[in-house]
Amino acid sequence: MMITDKSRFRSCKGLLLFLFFMGFPQFLGARGWYVSAVRGEDRAAGTREAPLRTIGHAATLLRPGDTCYILEGVYREEVVPPVDGKAGLPVVFTGMGEAVITGTVRVTSWLPWRGRIVKAWVPRRVTQLWVGSRRASWAREPDEGNDPFSTATMAEVTATPDRTVSFAGRHWPRDHWIGGYCRFLTGKHWIAHAARIVTSRDSVLVCDTGDVWNRNPAVYLGKGWGVIHHLNALDSPGEWFWQHDTLYYHLREGETKDGLRAEARCRQWGVNLRGRHHVVLQNLTFFLASVNIEEAEHCRMEGCNVLYPVPFFFYWTGWVRNRGGGKEQSIAHWEGKGLSLSGKGNVVRDCYVAHSWGDGISVGGINNRVENCLVEDCDWSATDAAVISVTGWGHTITGCTLREAARSVLVNRYAGKTDILHNDLSHAGRMCEDLGITYSYHTHGHGSRIARNRVHDNHAASTASGIYLDNYDTAYVVDHNIVWNVDIAIQTNKPAVGHRICNNTAWHCRKAMHAWGREGTTVEDQLVANNLSDQPWDVGTRFLTNITTHRPRFNDPEHGDFTLRPGSPAIDKGTPIPGITGEYAGKAPDAGACEYGLPPWKAGSSVVPPDELSIVKHIMKY
Repeated sequence: MMITDKSRFRSCKGLLLFLFFMGFPQFLGARGWYVSAVRGEDRAAGTREAPLRTIGHAATLLRPGDTCYILEGVYREEVVPPVDGKAGLPVVFTGMGEAVITGTVRVTSWLPWRGRIVKAWVPRRVTQLWVGSRRASWAREPDEGNDPFSTATMAEVTATPDRTVSFAGRHWPRDHWIGGYCRFLTGKHWIAHAARIVTSRDSVLVCDTGDVWNRNPAVYLGKGWGVIHHLNALDSPGEWFWQHDTLYYHLREGETKDGLRAEARCRQWGVNLRGRHHVVLQNLTFFLASVNIEEAEHCRMEGCNVLYPVPFFFYWTGWVRNRGGGKEQSIAHWEGKGLSLSGKGNVVRDCYVAHSWGDGISVGGINNRVENCLVEDCDWSATDAAVISVTGWGHTITGCTLREAARSVLVNRYAGKTDILHNDLSHAGRMCEDLGITYSYHTHGHGSRIARNRVHDNHAASTASGIYLDNYDTAYVVDHNIVWNVDIAIQTNKPAVGHRICNNTAWHCRKAMHAWGREGTTVEDQLVANNLSDQPWDVGTRFLTNITTHRPRFNDPEHGDFTLRPGSPAIDKGTPIPGITGEYAGKAPDAGACEYGLPPWKAGSSVVPPDELSIVKHIMKY
């Protein structure tokens, strides 16, 4: 009998050890912590019946394998988890119901100031403001319109090398704008610039030093559009301004200072995972707040919304990804980063990100991934920001819908071995010129692949390209993309070395290909094969079975369907190319991006935008 009991003991002990080493501690010791901003208390037990009040306090209690369940409510805090998870035992923050994390503080105590303008004491710098259910406009001369990309509501200006910006037809008292900001898009309209106003006289602003004054005046200075941000511009209902610990707001019709409810943004981050490992964020909404996943490893963000990730930021240079020393800004120190992802092995998937003065998502580090995300309406600053910007090594951007930007939709400059696959990329060039919907410059791609993307609608007035590999780019593979409604489908500026341009379809483009470069520069070792367009494929060093025809027999090109109908001249007219053409249905690959006889490939995200008004009303309720 004793022998049998010992045997049973050894068997149980062995089973427990087996379960432990197989990862079962998450079932044996992990626990869930509940948080409720509505009914919680940080001295409570952290159960669903007795939840904690703040996510930040719960974060101090979590251990690897634990989950923080964030119940419905509004959380006005920056969460900085102090503990890492482990492989197989992540620390998880998951929203239940309408859980909103915001970078705002509630402002309710207002005093009269001048006329319809009221003021409130807010000691932290305010960068954005919501009043009631509507976004307030940062005080501006001329006043802001409804479209942040429109130049129609900006003033005509001229910028000159003596650091002056002159506003046509405007006259103001001396030093009326001193201490304010001037933003202007002049010259060839590549990027906008920002400068502080040192003095002003009549219609002329004198600005401080900045990168724009050191650059080629023929490119960056001259005529264009500009605006001024200053307390003296606070002259219209719904405008705001902050300075010297005081927030000013111009009441709209029907509003009074008594009972006025406002949300003032004072924080950049809703959750800061900088340097963390194995942390997961799920099903959360960030409003007037962003998420920092910099220098992190194996963190994930899934099913989240990030609205208004970047407020206005002052930039010394509009080229935000310069790699030089001195005052040039690197992406690591740039305030225009959106949902910020660096380190290695991190993933953002199934998320919605929108409405940014800078990037929507900023990717750096190595081997990070953005998947099935809808990101839109970014780069209100009209700088070198983008809907998604990518630097670093080994990243993947896949299955995303990226759209609406002042400049490029996707910037993949200084990003090696990075794949851009199955995305729908559109509506670039809302304010700037000389750009691509995707854009790279001075980058060794190391075989980076841009493939099976739908690339369309570049609104730039000049040099409005689809896929733009600018000067000194090397070793990109560009295949099976459909590019339409742009000026130039694929641009490979000189010097260009080692690109593979294969099986692309270009339609409604002035040119299928183009390459600009200074005298003496060349295109080297560029294969151009199996492409389809009504325009010639003529920039390269080796050409194989490209088709130029005005009758390609697409199924419905006016509605974006570029699959082939029977009898298309592109069917079976391609050349097999290892690593590119892959499976095909006939005796040879087809020319163009779509293979007749095989199911069409898909591009773009399945994410649906949230109801923003509902989110705002939810915030105002708590």
